[in-house]
Amino acid sequence: MLTLIYAISVMDRKIITILQEPIKREFVLSDWQLGLMSGFAFVSLYIVLGIPVARAADRGVNRVSIIAYSLIIWSAATAACGFVQNYAQLVASRIAVGIGEAGFGPPAQSLIADHYVPTERGRAMGIFALAAPAGIILGLGLGGAVSQAFGWRVALLLVGLPGVLLALILKLTVKDPRNSKAAKAPAARPAASSLREAAKVMAAKRSYVLLLCGASTGAFANLGLQSWYPSFFVRSFGMSLGAVGVTWGIAAGVAGLLGAYGGGWLADRFGARDPKFVLLVPAVAMLLSIPFQIVAVLAGSWLLALLFLLVPTALNAMYIAPTMSLNQSLAPTSLRATSAAFSTLVVNLVGLGLGPVLLGLVSDIFASIAGDTGEGLRLALIAISPLYLLTAACFALASRSLARDLDMTE
Repeated sequence: MLTLIYAISVMDRKIITILQEPIKREFVLSDWQLGLMSGFAFVSLYIVLGIPVARAADRGVNRVSIIAYSLIIWSAATAACGFVQNYAQLVASRIAVGIGEAGFGPPAQSLIADHYVPTERGRAMGIFALAAPAGIILGLGLGGAVSQAFGWRVALLLVGLPGVLLALILKLTVKDPRNSKAAKAPAARPAASSLREAAKVMAAKRSYVLLLCGASTGAFANLGLQSWYPSFFVRSFGMSLGAVGVTWGIAAGVAGLLGAYGGGWLADRFGARDPKFVLLVPAVAMLLSIPFQIVAVLAGSWLLALLFLLVPTALNAMYIAPTMSLNQSLAPTSLRATSAAFSTLVVNLVGLGLGPVLLGLVSDIFASIAGDTGEGLRLALIAISPLYLLTAACFALASRSLARDLDMTE
């Protein structure tokens, strides 16, 4: 159920990227405005509300209820995007989507951690992370096809409504195991009574701080690139939204599925021998993705670009499951949701908030120099690629102190 809901959230999040070109034409927008709409508008309150929601989850509020109510809010807000009449209303609706989704990630990861021991969490989080590429397939494929046939507003309405029904099913079928045990056992003493103390507990672990640095720079490059690939195919190769949605949506989704589960599987397999390999795996993956990313963007045909992009798309997804798993394993039991919320705040502020906007700004600058929006976007996609080097360095450094920090965890 959590994986299905995660897929719905990613679909609601990602569908806006396939709809950027018709929205750009209707509201006469620049690329940086598209980046603001798809990135920072969503993440602005998403990261702010994530912390208090996570603290409530750690302090005993039913996590299933938090997720169900959040799902209703973001689904309704996604559908509302289909009724907007101007750019300001669209930005406001995207902010509302972020408000709803703020209540999902940390409680969901905390629930999963309660069901699996540390040596199994990589694979469990890998299965959970499969929702991201599945949501991309649904968002891009469905969004592109529906938008081309009926318009971008209908596409947003269509993907927003099912979440309300799913929230009801979740509430009726899933229980919070912690709440069912509460009557039989005394409540655990909180590891930190305030947000400041919680931050000090987690910041004392060097590997956790470096993990957040690596995940955030990786997300900056990855989410910034991913949000502009549909526009890249449209502008560089003249593809229709429907064609991009189906071809890129399915290709990226399948590659992401392999990378998301593969990262979790490799983390458990090699991490059982030595914990440092949990982070060395994504570090190597990030390094290997750089040449394929650059060659893909310089390709002369959409098919070659698509084929080369499959490699970095799979490799870039390999950090997700290890990051989620370590967010839980490095945190005391009573700080699991809070630890995930800290990660969500940093990763999404840097990655989803700044990535699309800054890449859009760089695209506008290059377009003004080259005199072509397609060439401007192509150059911007190349310019952001070296950030993967920084990501790999952060993961590699974090691996050096990971074993010690895991031993220190309660």
